[in-house]
Parts: sequence; structure tokens; C-alpha cells
Amino acid sequence: MTSESTTDTNDYALEPVPESAQTSGVAVGMINGALAFAVPGLITGIEIGEALGFWDSLAAFLVGGLILAFFGTVTALVGHANRLTSFVTIRHVFGVWGAKLVSFCFVLSLLGWYGVNLDLFALATNGLLVDYLGITFNTSAIEWGVSAVIVITTLYGFQRMEILSTWLVPIMGVVTLFLLIKSAMAIEPSGGLAVVESSGGLAAVEPTMGFGTAVSAVVGSFIVSIVLLPDLARFCRTKRDAWSASFIPFFLLSTFVYIAASLAANVFGSDDILALMVKVGLGLAAFVLLICSSWLTNVLNLYSASLGAAAVINGGKQKVLIIAMGVMGAVASSLNLLDNFSEFLFSLSIMFTPVAAIYCADFFILRKQAVYRAHDFIPSFNVCAIAAWITGILFSFTSAETGLFITPIEAIDALIVSLASYLFLYYMTFYMTRAFGAKNNRLTSNTDGSIDSPIKNSTKRENP
Repeated sequence: MTSESTTDTNDYALEPVPESAQTSGVAVGMINGALAFAVPGLITGIEIGEALGFWDSLAAFLVGGLILAFFGTVTALVGHANRLTSFVTIRHVFGVWGAKLVSFCFVLSLLGWYGVNLDLFALATNGLLVDYLGITFNTSAIEWGVSAVIVITTLYGFQRMEILSTWLVPIMGVVTLFLLIKSAMAIEPSGGLAVVESSGGLAAVEPTMGFGTAVSAVVGSFIVSIVLLPDLARFCRTKRDAWSASFIPFFLLSTFVYIAASLAANVFGSDDILALMVKVGLGLAAFVLLICSSWLTNVLNLYSASLGAAAVINGGKQKVLIIAMGVMGAVASSLNLLDNFSEFLFSLSIMFTPVAAIYCADFFILRKQAVYRAHDFIPSFNVCAIAAWITGILFSFTSAETGLFITPIEAIDALIVSLASYLFLYYMTFYMTRAFGAKNNRLTSNTDGSIDSPIKNSTKRENP
């Protein structure tokens, strides 16, 4: 992709964000905050709330939210320091072709999210039409039509997304607060609800999901956004802005939404978010706002998917990529990922937590925060990074069969194992290379026969 193609939309897909394009952390946080208020966020709260009961799900939301906020702050600081997209950062860490492999997986997951949101958008739209007009439209027609609108919106770039989210998130916050208050009021014994005990507290339920799995699902609900947070955090002015860009959406807003949805599901005994909205008297306004928030969510998914596609193919205009990703996302809506939503979230947490752990370890521990430069040497594959990624995934996915656990939370196990594996493999390779170089005395350009760290030498070599 040429520099002209990236600056067409002021998205700086392959170059650092200039100071003139930087903005506040609150504005950046509001973009991801819109994801929390979208229909998938409410459904996440409902499914975990029904599986664990309200009080246990509350604990899962808080633990998962803190993990997301802390981890998001670290990835946001990487983006803030380098001013590069997550995909360019991953290229420096995983290697040219290694990054293409990782980026391809991310594009597939983003298209999966895109399809889930289109499904939910179509359901919400038909629910609105049935309730107020008594008519329905073909679901596929809605999904393809909406996808076309989302593509057109995404072509306008980051700035208009920021403006829309700044207005929409506070409004959705009021709607969600209303849902929370009305649900809390319904807990009173006089309400006569089957799930309410005579003391006025929520009745306990038989858990159908482990606590660790629930926390992993919470982490999975935003893990793609966490790993890709440099895409947005590179626009933050200061480190404090990077901190705000993480804690606002991933702890404050998402936890608030999950709690409200879980309480409503447990009080009213329903897993249908649209039916819950009607029961608490939100009506038409809630339907319209849910549709708008899902629309904004898919704009962000499409934006990140186009950046990922640019990194994978290393060519083509971004506008063309946005259109292509929109078409593929509409096709993904036919895969019915919504039917296995919790499993989808869990798998995402295991697949992508290691990626962020590895590039954060590379930047903060190995490079000691030395920023990535265009002239850094980048190998075709960083075998250490790829091996650590695979090791973290395999450890977590097979822990149930092997009985090997580090923590009760699979996503944290994936993080720990991948990070430790990357550092171990890196230092093992480094010291073995150093020992081999000292023995042969001719594998280094230094006159004293020593070998510097590959990271220290990275700015001295040109890419092939």
C-alpha cells in the first residue's frame, strides 16, 4: 500500500500518526465504549448471568473487567509509544510472514464479529418492525443492505466514528442505567417474580458454567479489541490518555453493561434482550439505539479488518479493502456464530491473548521501550514468537484433558504460558547463538568477538 492510499482517509495504516491527528483518551475510549453498549455486550451479560446467577456473574464481570483494563492499558501504551497500528507492531515482533499469519487470523475473527453483529442487527430490526408496523423483511436482505451502509460509513474514516461514538455512548449509558434501575426495582417481593426469594434477594441458581470459563468469556468479549487497541491508542496524546482509553471502555462501561444485563435476565427470567427492553418499558427508543450501537460496532470491526487485510496483502487501496471486507463480513453472517456465542468468546480469549502478551513482552522487556522504526531489520519469521503463541494456545485448549492449570482462568493461563515461553525461547536462542559465535569467532562483526542482542542490532540492518 502506498503512502497516498493511506493518507486518503487519514488512517495512517502503515505509518506513524502525526501530532496533528492526535486526540484525547476519552474520545478514543468512547469508540470502544460503543462496543460495550452494542447488542453483543448485552447478550454476554445475559448468558453469563443465566449460567452463574447474578452474584457469581457479578464477580466474574469485575475480575474479567480488571484483567481487560490492565491488559488494555499495556497494549495502549505500546500503541501510544510507537504511533503504529497493531498489525505493523505485530510485523516487527512476529516477522514479515509470521505477522501475515497472525493478521489473517485476526481478520477472520473480526469478520466473525461482523457477521454476529449483522445477525443481531437483523433480529433487532425485524423485532422493531413486528412490534410497531406488524411486518418483517428477509433477514439476508437486511444483512446485505446494512452491510452496504456500514461500508459507506467506514469509508469516512476515524474522525466521524469518534464524533458518532461521543454522542451515542452517553445516550446508551442512560438506556442501560434505566434497564438496571427497573430490574432492581422488580426484585421487591411484591413483584411476585419466580426468581425472587421472600427476603427480596436474587435466588441462587445451579451454575452451568465454571467461574474461570465465565471470566475467560468476559475477557474474550473484548480480547480482539485489546490486542488491536494500538489501532486507536496511537491517536492518544499522552500516556494518561492511553490509560483512559482502556479503563473507560473495558472496565467501567463494559462491567456496567454486563451487570445490568445479568440482573435483568435473572429478575425477569428471559434471555431475549429485546423482550427485556420491552418489559422494562424502554420501547422504540431502545430498539433504535441498539440498532445504532450495533452499526457503530461493525464500523469499527470493518475498520480494523481493513487494516489487517492491508498488512496481509501489503498492497491495494484501503477503500477497496473496506468494500471487500464488507462483502466477506456479510457472507460470514450466514455461519450462525450467534448460536454458539459463549464458545466463540472463549475461543477468542485463548487464541488472541497470547499475541498481545508476546508483543508487550517484546516492547517492554526485550526492547526496553525502544520504539519500532521503519528501517529495523524484520525477519521472515520470528520462530520464538510463533512457537510461544502456539504453546500458549495448546496449553489452554488442552488443560481440561491434561489437568494442568496455572490459574482457574484459561485466558490468563494462555497469557502466562505464551509470555514465559517467548522470553525463554528468546534468551535461549540468544545465548546459544552467542556461545556458538564465541566458539567460531567469525559470526559477529564486533572486533572483540561478542554478539549483541538482535534487538540492539535491529536498527543497524535493512529489511531484505
